[in-house]
Amino acid sequence: MDRFRVVRYTAYILEILIIYIIQGTPGFIPDVFGGKPVMLVPVALTIAIFERGISAVVFGTVCGLMADFGYSGAVGYYGIMLAILSFIVSNLMENYIRTNLLTAMLIATISIPVIIFLQFVFYYVFAGYNDVWGFFVKHYISRIIYTWVFTPVFYQLNRFIALRAT
Repeated sequence: MDRFRVVRYTAYILEILIIYIIQGTPGFIPDVFGGKPVMLVPVALTIAIFERGISAVVFGTVCGLMADFGYSGAVGYYGIMLAILSFIVSNLMENYIRTNLLTAMLIATISIPVIIFLQFVFYYVFAGYNDVWGFFVKHYISRIIYTWVFTPVFYQLNRFIALRAT
């Protein structure tokens, strides 16, 4: 493994740990309309934009498992979803799509609502809770938008890391 890859991977790991700590600190990230962002989702997606193959999947899985441990209460959902999405995004970026902020925002616009909506379906709709759609409107729409808003920040950060450590 070359020196630049070690520096890049170390920077990604530090980024993931810092975001995990920031998001897990009570009161640090305020609720907006009843929802908090899942900031590790755009982190994983933007790392997958700049990394290829197994490394994108590994970082996606790490982000997902940390999101599972810290926020979702069940281990595995975010880990599996972000591993799959990181694989798809990495392959798309390597073979078909140009890397820029517009494509990152488009990927986030599609991926973030799908991930968060499926989490809602698995944990609330299938569990048989009452008034789930009111709960979705009150808490989950704001979570989707709030998570999406962080995408440009993490895109620029990971772009900086990928371009400087090559």
